[in-house]
Amino acid sequence: MINQTEVTIRLQHVSQGWFLWGEDDSGTPLSVTSWKRNAFTWHSTSFYGTFLKEATFEGKQGVMLTNAQAFEYIANKPMNSFAHIQMNGPITALTEDANELWDAFISGSFVPDMERWSQQPSWKVQNTPIEDDTLASLFSTAVNESILQDNRSNDGWEDAKRLYEHYDFTKRQLDAALHEEDWLRKIGYIEDDLPFTIGLRLQEPQEEFEMWKLETIVTPKRGAHRIYVYESIDSLPKRWHDYEERILETQEGFSKLVPWLKEDEMFRSELFETEAWNFLTEASNELLAAGITILLPSWWQNLKATKPKLRVQLKQNATQTQSFFGMNTLVNFDWRISTNGIDLSESEFFELVEQNKRLFNINGQWMRLDPAFIEEVRKLMNRADKYGLEMKDVLQQHLSNTAEAEIVEEDSPFTDIEIELDGYYEELFQKLLHIGDIPKVDVPSALNATLRPYQQHGIEWLLYLRKLGFGALLADDMGLGKSIQTITYLLYIKENNLQTGPALIVAPTSVLGNWQKEFERFAPNLRVQLHYGSNRAKDESFKDFLQSADVILTSYALAQLDEEELSTLCWDAVILDEAQNIKNPHTKQSKAVRNLPANHKIALTGTPMENRLAELWSIFDFINHGYLGSLGQFQHRFVSPIEKDRDEGKIQQVQRFISPFLLRRTKKDQTVALNLPDKQEQKAYCPLTGEQASLYEQLVQDTLQNVEGLSGIERRGFILLMLNKLKQICNHPALYLKETEPKDIIERSMKTSTLMELIENIKDQNESCLIFTQYIGMGNMLKNVLEEHFGQRVLFLNGSVPKKERDKMIEQFQNGTYDIFILSLKAGGTGLNLTAANHVIHYDRWWNPAVENQATDRAYRIGQKRFVHVHKLITTGTLEEKIDEMLERKQSLNNAVITTDSWMTELSTDELKELLGV
Repeated sequence: MINQTEVTIRLQHVSQGWFLWGEDDSGTPLSVTSWKRNAFTWHSTSFYGTFLKEATFEGKQGVMLTNAQAFEYIANKPMNSFAHIQMNGPITALTEDANELWDAFISGSFVPDMERWSQQPSWKVQNTPIEDDTLASLFSTAVNESILQDNRSNDGWEDAKRLYEHYDFTKRQLDAALHEEDWLRKIGYIEDDLPFTIGLRLQEPQEEFEMWKLETIVTPKRGAHRIYVYESIDSLPKRWHDYEERILETQEGFSKLVPWLKEDEMFRSELFETEAWNFLTEASNELLAAGITILLPSWWQNLKATKPKLRVQLKQNATQTQSFFGMNTLVNFDWRISTNGIDLSESEFFELVEQNKRLFNINGQWMRLDPAFIEEVRKLMNRADKYGLEMKDVLQQHLSNTAEAEIVEEDSPFTDIEIELDGYYEELFQKLLHIGDIPKVDVPSALNATLRPYQQHGIEWLLYLRKLGFGALLADDMGLGKSIQTITYLLYIKENNLQTGPALIVAPTSVLGNWQKEFERFAPNLRVQLHYGSNRAKDESFKDFLQSADVILTSYALAQLDEEELSTLCWDAVILDEAQNIKNPHTKQSKAVRNLPANHKIALTGTPMENRLAELWSIFDFINHGYLGSLGQFQHRFVSPIEKDRDEGKIQQVQRFISPFLLRRTKKDQTVALNLPDKQEQKAYCPLTGEQASLYEQLVQDTLQNVEGLSGIERRGFILLMLNKLKQICNHPALYLKETEPKDIIERSMKTSTLMELIENIKDQNESCLIFTQYIGMGNMLKNVLEEHFGQRVLFLNGSVPKKERDKMIEQFQNGTYDIFILSLKAGGTGLNLTAANHVIHYDRWWNPAVENQATDRAYRIGQKRFVHVHKLITTGTLEEKIDEMLERKQSLNNAVITTDSWMTELSTDELKELLGV
């Protein structure tokens, strides 16, 4: 049964499309289900309303139609004619016109609407004007929607689709079109019967003051490719004379796009230089975008693609005789501007600028000077001239291998300027980057040592960097002689009258004594003073103290504590031993040390970077302040990209930056290994702590009072007992005091502190070590403190270890499971093969050289393929130091005689006092 309720269908345009709803005769909105079926009875494209999306708008229930669906609905009125349903509202008046448009819509018999095309792709039916704007818009949007859905296919729709896809091009043609037919021809909608194409050609002048030629060119569409220049119709073949009006129309179209091409109602054929520049840079682009053929001079494309470059060309000062620079030294240079094979000086460039021209022909080569580039050059020059060119800018750009990379500090005026080296600087940097090219120097005559070739190179490198005013980071492996290279460097400066004052060496407290001994041994004529202890020179006495020294030794702690005093003069050189002590850039100690003034700064370390890149920055900030920028700049440019993203490019860049100032040789380097001895012995001198000194002094005084009345076996036994106790004090107070649970183990003994630093370095190089001690108690103490400090198991072999466990320990050490092995001298001194170790540390001294040598031979024996480094820890100012000196003096003569330690018990009382340092 048919529902007899009167339903009025209403349609309203909304942002999502068209909203359709039904009302009863009182104007009350109805539910969708009550009218939807009858409203779409013949609407097949929505499957009779089934596919339509129900929606609610302003409280009314209805359905949402697309533009195409709405147009179809208005045009066809697909309602059930037997139902009481009708359309009403403003849209009703459009149904008749829409119905007339529907056949054109289906067949694709519509054309682009030129009047409305500038707003969006718009369409109309030829000879059927659409007076109502709403219907015109609905028709066009319905066409566009169908194009996007690609659900209609015939020639008309294919043409429409092509124009829709090239809307930007067709829209630009509106500006050049004189009328609709002209526009339809330009966009290719109707065929153009013109037998030729019309374009423009710009010709450069042959002489300096001639005008530029702008030619209207005519080219046949078929046949031989020949270009005709239109000056009058007589300049073209007769067969084309009937088309002159079309040529003039086209010129009129050109001038619509570029109005200044027309002057006094005539199309221009000559241009001034400024107009030619405008045509090349702007007008030609407008015309090309409109599909017009434009021919420009052959050189223009290259010139347009070539960006003019501003460069600085370094030059050596004619009065410069000293090759001294330093990172912040201002470098002399000339400005150069180059483009398209033309190179101009600063004065030549600004002479051209003064002519207020944009295009220049110089010796047959064209160049352009656009206003933006001129302004950029002026700004760059002004800023660069204000701040000057510093050596660090030159270095960083040279080391980056590209002027376009992010090479110098962000605030550097030379970030965007290429720096060109002359021959002088090329040679200088060649030497800087290749140690083999550095000038040779003679070894100082007063040096009591024979240098190995790699050490000689190291000294030459240090001296060359000093000459240039650059700091140095000597980062050789432990044991390769950083100390002897430093001492030779200082001796060379002294002998060659290059010294401007004393040098300052800052070192850990534990190695100050070692430095003193090294100077005494290798360079005894250098005056070395120790700035240390509560009685150290201060105020006026400090000035006198400086006068008496070539070299001052001090500790890191005092470098901070006495910063004000140590900064009162500019040191000839400041040298940091174990420079990783300043790795934390934020500590007061690091800041104080980095601020020490000096003519030359050298950092010595086997581990320039232990964990983080900021540590490397801190050392470089000391040796070459400002070279790597501020810490914030360095973190932004390198630390974040490298540590977070592992940016390989940044890694390589920072490596290039630091390489000229960092010299690192390892024992694995072939050139080093060939010159290394199989075994090297090195002594580390350790002072007594206050606690040790007090115990030592008391024991010596008590013992010497008692030894006077003794003789024979009793005397010898008493002396041996005393020496044994003194050796225990030298090792550690807790060993002598027999403490069962000692506290502050590292702080109470400089030997222990030195040992910890030594093992840190060994582990940093992934190497392993043997530690020999005569005392089981000392071995246990070291085992505990090493395990706690390094968080790993430490092996300890002594006489109480069963054979099975002993064999297991040896196997674990040899196969690399563990890298620290403590041995008691008696249990491990003979019969073992421990070639996995390439470091042997004698924590305490056995006064029988043969016993020590046998212990060393646990590592240095057949099967050992690596260099073996022997470290002997000696407490300064004690019997250990005296006995070591006696052994050194007698070693060559008495190798066969001194085979036991009984010789010490035969010493007289006076000799004993001398031995004990009394």
